Amino acid sequence: MTALLGGLAVLTLWGFIAPRSQWRVLTSWSHRDPRGNEPGQVVVGIHRVVAGLAVASLAFTGVSIEQGSKQPKAVPVVRSTADPVRQLWGTPDPVVVNRVVSPVTTAPTDLVSLPVLRFQGIDGTHRDPSYLFNLGTFQPPNAKKGDGYVGSDPAVGLTALDTSNLVVQVRADARCIPKQVLVLQSASAVVVAVYYGRPGGGVANGADLATLCNAPASGSVSTLIPLHLDAPVGGRAVVNLDGVPVAPAVSKN
Repeated sequence: MTALLGGLAVLTLWGFIAPRSQWRVLTSWSHRDPRGNEPGQVVVGIHRVVAGLAVASLAFTGVSIEQGSKQPKAVPVVRSTADPVRQLWGTPDPVVVNRVVSPVTTAPTDLVSLPVLRFQGIDGTHRDPSYLFNLGTFQPPNAKKGDGYVGSDPAVGLTALDTSNLVVQVRADARCIPKQVLVLQSASAVVVAVYYGRPGGGVANGADLATLCNAPASGSVSTLIPLHLDAPVGGRAVVNLDGVPVAPAVSKN
């Protein structure tokens, strides 16, 4: 995409700066008498205006793509124990996995499933509850393309929360990342399992993956993973794959 935009930018910039030169190089060869068919001043002026508008449009598109490809960084917030976010999700403070997840229906065998701790139904279309959209974003350790990080980037101008109707909370060691999410839906329940692994695969120093990714609360990262269901959660129960119910995130106040 970058190469394509760069090529179009060169052509349009050339047309803006030297439209007559561009015509001679790209078009004059198709005329029997190139000099006799060379465009007049009015046509050259129109060509320059159109090229100028194209240059501006390409510049705007390039900036939009660049900004959209960057996930918002987490903004440190000092919270008290009475803070509503702390009341809902506990400590450490949660961060949002800003990825559009395509759930699987078969459990992977090379990853470790970590328990889903809490859940909250949301209305992404109307950004409700609004506080979720102001939380920091999870920054995977040594993130790079192909590391297996779950899902894909949201569309330009959107967040993963915008297209979701459920968020689930998982705590894991900072050295691990969510890689797959299993979701099974019925009229009465939503079964969710979140699978973690090391970025790119493998386990350091032969350590057991479950031991590596499970971490005490004091050394873990609390992630909220947005999911899109066939229908809102409503009155359905949310349960882990082993049948253990997931508690809804409810304020204690």
